[in-house]
Amino acid sequence: MKRPAHITLVNGIETSAIDIADRGLAYGDGLFETMRVLEGGIPLLALHLKRFLKGVEVLALGEKSRLKSDFLYYVNLTLDKIKDNACLDTCVIKMMVTRGNGGRGYVPPEEANCHFIAQVFDLPSYPSSYVSDGISIRECQYRLGFQPQLAGIKHLNRLDQVLASQELLDVPEGILLDYDDKVIEGTKSNVLVFKGGHVITPNLRACGVHGVLRDELLSPSHNLGLNISIDDVELGELAKCDGLALINSVFGIWFVKSLMLQNGKKINYKKPANYGIIHDYLAQHYFY
Repeated sequence: MKRPAHITLVNGIETSAIDIADRGLAYGDGLFETMRVLEGGIPLLALHLKRFLKGVEVLALGEKSRLKSDFLYYVNLTLDKIKDNACLDTCVIKMMVTRGNGGRGYVPPEEANCHFIAQVFDLPSYPSSYVSDGISIRECQYRLGFQPQLAGIKHLNRLDQVLASQELLDVPEGILLDYDDKVIEGTKSNVLVFKGGHVITPNLRACGVHGVLRDELLSPSHNLGLNISIDDVELGELAKCDGLALINSVFGIWFVKSLMLQNGKKINYKKPANYGIIHDYLAQHYFY
C-alpha cells in the first residue's frame, strides 16, 4: 500500500516547526509555488521558476541569482525525498519562501534571510466527470481590488481567495471579477473564453495570478493552431461567448457547463468546439 505523500522540510530539514517571528507567518511576507510532480520531475518547473523570480523582484527578497539557485536546490532535495518515500509517481510540492525573521514591525530587514518551506501532498483527487461532463461554477460576490504592483505573482497573502472560496458551497470553482465588472480568474484557476475561432484569457495587469499553465498556452513555442490572446473580458460577454474553460497546473483543464450569476441568472454552455484541441495537447504533453 502506498504511503501518504506528506513530507515537510524547513530549509532542507524534515520538521514542521517554524520560528514564530517568521515574517511569512506575521505578514504573509513571501512567495509560494504549487508544483505538480510527474514521474519524479516537475513538467512546468521553468515557468514556476520564472514566476517565482518575478515575485523575488517585486518583493525585493534578495539577489535573484542566489535565490534561483536556492529554489532549485530545495526543489531537487524535495524530489529526492519523494523518491525515497515510497517512490511516488504523482504528488504536489508546495514551496513557500519567506523573507525570514527580522525588521521592526512592517519594515523588513535590510538583507533578507529567506526560509524555504517545502510541503508534499498527494495529488488532489477530483471526480472524472469534471473532465468528461464539465463543471458548474458561480460568480463570486467578492471582488478583487486594483493592485498592479502585486498582479501576477503568487505572494503568501491569499485572503482574496480565502474569502471568495467561502462562497463556493456545492461547486468546485468560482469566477472572480474586479470592481469594474471585468472577469479576472477563478478562485484557483485561470479562465479561457471561447469566441468563434478565438480563445481569450483575461488581462491580469491590475490583479490576479499569472498561472503557469496559462503562460504555457500563451507561449509561441507550441503548435496548437489556435489564436489564444489576452484581452479585457466584461462580465456581460460571458452570456454571449461559445463556452468557458478553467485551467490550473494541478488539475489541467475543465470546461464549464453552467455559470450561476449573482443576479440569479444561470448561463448554460456546451463543450466549446476548440476545447478538445487544448485538452488533447495537455494530455499528450503533461498527462492531465
